[in-house]
Amino acid sequence: MTADRLFVPAAFCELLATMPPVSAMPEDRAHWLDVAYRTMRAEFSGPHGLEAMRLARVFRAALADVTVELNPAA
Repeated sequence: MTADRLFVPAAFCELLATMPPVSAMPEDRAHWLDVAYRTMRAEFSGPHGLEAMRLARVFRAALADVTVELNPAA
């Protein structure tokens, strides 16, 4: 799944501003993605629930990719 463009409500911009660069250690990216995914899940019932669900799906897919990078034999 690729997400070339996503609508990000202003309420979530602060979270995305903390995103580590692609060049960061995979462990750091995995930790950030896990925290971001959990944060989005907590927002499902909020005013931006649909966008939170979409972002959570993107974060979950990216986390799966990083997990494969960390454990290539798994």
